[in-house]
Amino acid sequence: MTYRSGSRRTAALLLLAGTALALSACADTLRPAADAIPAAGGGATASAADVSIVTMTPDFPGIVDIESAVTPMKVRITNNGSTPVRIRYADFKLADPSGGTYAALPLYKIDSTVTTSLPLSGYAPIGRPGFFYNRFRVAPYYAGLYPGMRWYRGGFGYAGPYGWDYYDRAFGQAEVQLPTDAMRKNVLPEGVLDPGGSLEGWLYFQHVSPSVKHVSFDATITSERGAALGDLAIPYDFKN
Repeated sequence: MTYRSGSRRTAALLLLAGTALALSACADTLRPAADAIPAAGGGATASAADVSIVTMTPDFPGIVDIESAVTPMKVRITNNGSTPVRIRYADFKLADPSGGTYAALPLYKIDSTVTTSLPLSGYAPIGRPGFFYNRFRVAPYYAGLYPGMRWYRGGFGYAGPYGWDYYDRAFGQAEVQLPTDAMRKNVLPEGVLDPGGSLEGWLYFQHVSPSVKHVSFDATITSERGAALGDLAIPYDFKN
């Protein structure tokens, strides 16, 4: 399995071919549950270990409908504390009441080491990313992907609870050729968020069927060195 093979045109055609199915699946929309804490400006919020997260589910900005294959969610993370925190896909998931979990999916196969700045082979640099950041350093293996952005120069253990092959296999669980260009541009990148910093972008979870009805956005807050600092959850419902 590789994420770099296949043309973007083919990916777009495959996704567009499933538009009718996607539209029927999107008749229900993921919205904050009644007991979620509303966030200013929309969405819902929760905090742990001096870190606040706001989750939102607007329409994804790409021209290709991706919601038949993944469940996208826009996320804003603010570090209000005095300790740098690590941002890793493995620390985010959706969970349903029956115990099912839906992982946040990495977009790239990582070939470089966790401590060295090396470009991800086969991927074009993103000169104008669609995410917002302040006081944020991208993970070392993304240094060549985002020219001009600061990168974290310490060791960065990225696998988390999913094992070291997480970046080789996770996105292969999607049913169509991904990621699209819009997904790459807008994805919330991994890295280290410094005190006073904020980061806003999109996460792409394994597809959640509306038949599930209820999910929880779960996040584990970890330190720069990877120690767990706290957990938070934001409840969501599928609503017509």
